[in-house]
Formats: sequence, C-alpha cells, structure tokens
Amino acid sequence: TVLLAGEPGIGKSTLLLQAIATRTRAARENVLFVSAEESLEQVRERSLRLGLPADCVYVIAETDLSVIEQSITELDPIVVVVDSIQAICEPNIPSPPGTLVQVREVALALCRLAKKKGFVLFLIGHVTKDGVLAGPKSLEHLVDTVLYFEGDRYQALRIVRTVKNRFGSTGEIGIFEMSAEGLHEVRNPSDIFLSAGDEHISAKVSVSIIEGRRPFLIEIQALTNISSFN
Repeated sequence: TVLLAGEPGIGKSTLLLQAIATRTRAARENVLFVSAEESLEQVRERSLRLGLPADCVYVIAETDLSVIEQSITELDPIVVVVDSIQAICEPNIPSPPGTLVQVREVALALCRLAKKKGFVLFLIGHVTKDGVLAGPKSLEHLVDTVLYFEGDRYQALRIVRTVKNRFGSTGEIGIFEMSAEGLHEVRNPSDIFLSAGDEHISAKVSVSIIEGRRPFLIEIQALTNISSFN
C-alpha cells in the first residue's frame, strides 16, 4: 500500500496514470483507476493527451466505498489507484468525505482488501499549504510506503521523495519534468541547474549538493555593488 501525497494540481494523477498504463501495456494485467474527483471523460481526455492507450486501464468515477470494493472484487486487478482518498466516503458513517473519521475508515478498509486479495494499492492524498496531509496524519502509519510529490505547479520540475518505506530505502528521490505530454524523467539534473556558456564568468560558482542519496551540481550566482548607505 502506497500513499502519494502532494499539493493539488502538482501532477499526482498524471504520474500514476502514466505508471499504470505503462505496466498494463507491458504485462497485460488488469488495473483499476478510481476517479473520485474527475469524470470518466476528463480521465479519458487526459489519457489521450498523454498518448496512453484508451483501453489500457479500467476506470470508474465513484466515491462510494462499497461500490469501489465491489468493482475490485469483480475485476480482480493487480493494481488499484484511488484518486483521491479524501473524496471517498463510507455511507454508513455520518460524516462528510475528507473528515478524520471518513479518511481513516476508508483507508483501513482499502488496505485490508489490498492485503487480503494481494493487489498493489496507491492512495492519492492532498496536502495543505502548510505541507500537512489533508485529513488525519495517522494515514501515513496505515500504509507501507509514503511518497511526497514536490515542486511548484507553475514550474516544470517535480521531485518524488520517499518519506517512509517498509521494503526499501527512504533516501531515494526521482526528478521529473512536466510537459504537455506528461512527466518525463530527468536523468541528469545538472543540465538544468547549470547555465551554458563560458565557465570563467564572475559572480557564479558550481557546487555539489545531495538530495536523498542523489548528488548533482547546481549553480549559485551572487552580485555585489558598492553602496552609499551605511
């Protein structure tokens, strides 16, 4: 069970759509994408824009937990993506979607079903402006892996950072670039962070930094000027 968290509009749905479409294309396995925030037509238009096969992934637009569980049982998928966990509700709980009780109970039910049937479960979660997961913070303790999708929605670069991983390292990061065709892996981030041209220019220096376990070069620029003030 994997939680992918990030600010709204950062590209979480795009990342997972590309990932599961690639998997089903290679392995021909059933994959279910539960869209609780967008309509089927919106998901289809995004898939076509990204160049993904229209018949590659089973998609349902549903917020009722019981209907989602029934669809999982009937389809028996290898991977299930829930977009997003804050929009799913259990009708028998007298609380609106996104509240602490709803998010906790829905997440617990889906995690139990995933472990019982043996499929990979991806839960998409929104974070607030303060970087806190919308809903209970305890949601992170229910899953095996927590990934944070970071970056500025108005810039192209995105970073996937591992915060928790029961089956591997938490020091790994992935760097992606957003384009009209979706997210693309950035194999050499230094090409983006370093300016081209003559290296013997004043006011700039290249330094090596480490993000997780990944080292790359960035450029620091600084200019000073004589001031007439104290």
